[in-house]
Amino acid sequence: MIVPMFKYSFLVHHLDYNSFLEDLKKLGVVHIIQKKEEPSIEILDAYRRVNEVEKTMKTLSTFRDENAYDEVQIPQSGNEIMEAVASVQTNIEHYNQQISILNKELNQLLPWGNFSWSKIEQLENEAGVQMYFFYVSTKKFQDEWEAAYNLTKISEDKGYTYFVLVLENDQTIPDIDAEEVKLPKQSIGEIQGQLKELTEQLEQEKATLHAYANKGSLVLENYSLELKDALASSEAVHHTSDELEGQVKLMEGWAPKDRLAELDAYLENASVYYLKSEANHADKPPVQLKNNRFNRLFETISNLYALPSYNELDLTPFLAPFYLLFFGFCFSDAGYGLLFVLVATIVKAKQKEANPILSLIQLLGASTMFFGILGGTFFGIELYKTNLPVYRDLAKSMEASGITVQDIMFKSSLILGLIQMLFGMFLRAAKEIKQAGFIHAVSTLGWAFLIIASAVNYLVADKMNVEFMNIPYMIIGGICLIGIFFMNTPGKSLLLNFGSGLWDTYNTVVGGVGDLLSYVRLFALGLASAILGLVFNDLALKLINPEAGIVMQIVGFVLMLVILVVGHAINIFMSGLGSMVHPLRLTFVEFYKNAGFEGGGKAYNPFKKQVN
Repeated sequence: MIVPMFKYSFLVHHLDYNSFLEDLKKLGVVHIIQKKEEPSIEILDAYRRVNEVEKTMKTLSTFRDENAYDEVQIPQSGNEIMEAVASVQTNIEHYNQQISILNKELNQLLPWGNFSWSKIEQLENEAGVQMYFFYVSTKKFQDEWEAAYNLTKISEDKGYTYFVLVLENDQTIPDIDAEEVKLPKQSIGEIQGQLKELTEQLEQEKATLHAYANKGSLVLENYSLELKDALASSEAVHHTSDELEGQVKLMEGWAPKDRLAELDAYLENASVYYLKSEANHADKPPVQLKNNRFNRLFETISNLYALPSYNELDLTPFLAPFYLLFFGFCFSDAGYGLLFVLVATIVKAKQKEANPILSLIQLLGASTMFFGILGGTFFGIELYKTNLPVYRDLAKSMEASGITVQDIMFKSSLILGLIQMLFGMFLRAAKEIKQAGFIHAVSTLGWAFLIIASAVNYLVADKMNVEFMNIPYMIIGGICLIGIFFMNTPGKSLLLNFGSGLWDTYNTVVGGVGDLLSYVRLFALGLASAILGLVFNDLALKLINPEAGIVMQIVGFVLMLVILVVGHAINIFMSGLGSMVHPLRLTFVEFYKNAGFEGGGKAYNPFKKQVN
């Protein structure tokens, strides 16, 4: 449900305003109304600083290592840690660049060997010659070059030949099809020494980051909260208006109904004049959701789309059971569901604080187990084809009736879809009654009851051959059609209502059929998951050959385990992804559309103290 909001207007003397803000911050109740769209330069700078701290904390989280040994002194100021981390990051970037350059130079020198440039320069000066370094594809190297020129082959590496050409000072380089190389003026030993030194310095800087990550994260977290606290105060001042030439400060905000008592108790004893009024939709108040323990687990899912607007219904309690059923329908394997429940339970037991995500996984796993038991699949094993008493008897009964499990699951997916679509229509009607009155919901209710009456008539009159049911169906249908064609736009002329009704009929029939068929994906995904699990089982079992030797049997057994583990892991990942995404689509497209969901609500974010 959406918690009712009340609007407060506070008039405070300018000398008491700062203490009033501190008191409001301690209460943590009021969501301040933003009157100015453009933030000030100070607020933008504060946001930038908060983002820098958050980014630094994220960087340090990758260096956190509880087993790392460090003796680095950690600054106790958040600002000092920020500067220290920035300095270390700069050093690391510099060392990485230098190491990259030296590795490139080392790769250039390796084919030539570890020679001394000083000796080469001495030789060139004493003999009056110049030495030139070349390389060429080994296939293009010509042996005649060694006879024609003063040329010495140095090495061959990775399809290239490296050689040195020695010329007197007055000679020019001959026209040979090779590439000259300008080598770094260092030896291999010198570069390797520099690389070792730089690598040690780099590791030292990384060790410093490990120390900051291990010991300084809490300081940075507190610093981040301090910055956010100061930012919240700056924004509160920014959205406060001056009245009576600055003598009085005017602030407006929202407070939820369940916390009015503590706010009113403070205001009665404070030097503050205030006005209070219940919120209306035109004011666009913030939205705070309040659900029971079960439905609260699904707020994470509903918030992926949007918060409802203030005068709408919170659809979280209504989508929760459907999403739970749809997920299990798509996964539809009792073994996978059992695995989900066990893993989530074990992880949950090891954590000190409650994790709603793990509780949600437990529920989704239980739903998967339920539909897996109904569909008769356990880690890809077809239970209806086993000798288990219950499944054996059910299989015989279905075979005698000429139906299959797939028929039942297919029809069940359509029935579930129809139920959710009708449920959405009734929710839409409830919203229309709440916002505009009952008359505006007549057309929507007409469609809902017409669909229900048609379904009942199909089952009773057509399937059971109860002919007299056609008469009440025609009466109910006629009443529904009157509402659909002549009451869909209250206050307009009958002709306009009729035209609007025709258009609405086209959209409802065409869109409704398409929406209903969309729910077939529940059956298709469950079937795909079962088939894929069955295929992996079949591949694995074919590797077992009782007639083979003991060694081949052991190899076959090991390969069987690998295929089972890897195959079912792939199936769990793919089926789990589909089971999460497709129910979301059915919820956010088909269900939300039929429920007339608008969204666009802004989350309730009270002005409160961030640090103790």
